[in-house]
Amino acid sequence: MQQIDQSVLFFLNGLHNQFFDLFFGYATRAEIYLPLYLLGIWLAYKQFGKKIWIFAIFIILTVLLTDQSCNILKETVCRLRPTHNPEIASFIHTVNDYEGGRYGFPSAHACNTFGIAVFLYCVLRPKRWGVTAILFTWAAMMSYSRIYLGVHYPGDILCGAALGVLIGLGMAMFFRKISALKKS
Repeated sequence: MQQIDQSVLFFLNGLHNQFFDLFFGYATRAEIYLPLYLLGIWLAYKQFGKKIWIFAIFIILTVLLTDQSCNILKETVCRLRPTHNPEIASFIHTVNDYEGGRYGFPSAHACNTFGIAVFLYCVLRPKRWGVTAILFTWAAMMSYSRIYLGVHYPGDILCGAALGVLIGLGMAMFFRKISALKKS
């Protein structure tokens, strides 16, 4: 399994050029997505009005859960990132000498973005397919950028995304229960 993960990493990380180096170097940065965050706030305000503060608390909790669960797993599993693996580090293409922290399993970027995307999808129930496409394209692009930058194996991304989906679903169910209690 490790060999397949490494082979896919070499293939995807090897698809580099100047344009994608610049593009994915920025795509992985949170501030680039400010318009997406503002769209989420606007949709939440349209749906919840003055009760948007409950929604905001759940978004914060979702990010805390995804991020902290990844930190705990990284320190437990201790899987070196490709850029820190002495056996392959010299074969990894990096952008701006970015190597990330020592451990990479699971990917917190994948977990956070898929957790938020699933939570927003389940709670906001966007009626336009475009909003759904934007949410999941954002999560997938952010996740792929981590492989392109050489700081994650594909398995780190898949496991991070799966964990994010589970946390996003769990938080959405919890949100609905809390919201139902507020109505009664």
